Amino acid sequence: MTILELAVVMVIIAILASFLLPVYSSIMGRTEETRCLANLRTLYVAASGYLQANNSWPQISGTLLSTEPATYATSWVAALQPYGASHTSWICPTLQRQFQFTLDQIDLPANYRIDYNPTIFNSNAMTPRLVDAHPWFIEKVGIHPRGNLMILANGTTAALADYVTSHTGN
Repeated sequence: MTILELAVVMVIIAILASFLLPVYSSIMGRTEETRCLANLRTLYVAASGYLQANNSWPQISGTLLSTEPATYATSWVAALQPYGASHTSWICPTLQRQFQFTLDQIDLPANYRIDYNPTIFNSNAMTPRLVDAHPWFIEKVGIHPRGNLMILANGTTAALADYVTSHTGN
C-alpha cells in the first residue's frame, strides 16, 4: 500500500463518519426523550399513589419555587419517593448531560434540583383528576426536538407545543 492509497481510504472513512454523526445525534436525542417520558410516567404513577393514599395532591407551596428552589425540590422528591419516584426520576437526561456533574452528584445541596414542574392543586381529592387533559407535570426546559414534555391527568404524555396547538386550534 502506498501513502496515497492509505490517505484515500482515510478520507473515505472520514466522509462516511461525517454522514453517521447526525444519525447518531438524532438517535441519542430520541433515546433521551424516551427516558424523559419514562421519568414523567414514573412521576405520574407515584403521584397517583400519593393521591390514593392521602386523598389530596401534595400540598407544597408554589412560592417556594421562587424563594427557596432547593426546599421546593426536596419537598416534592420526599413527597413522592415512598411511591416509587426517586430523585433521579425528577431529572431530565438531556438536561443532565449539559451539566458538569454526574447523576451520583445530584443529591449534593449545590446540585439539587427537579427538572419537571408539578402542577399545584388544592386539597380536594378530585381536583387533579377533574379534566383528563390537564397537565400534572411539565418539563421546565424544552430541549427535546418536540419541546417541553408533559404528562396529563389521564396518564398520556405530550409535547407542550402539540398540546397547545391541539387545544387552541392553531
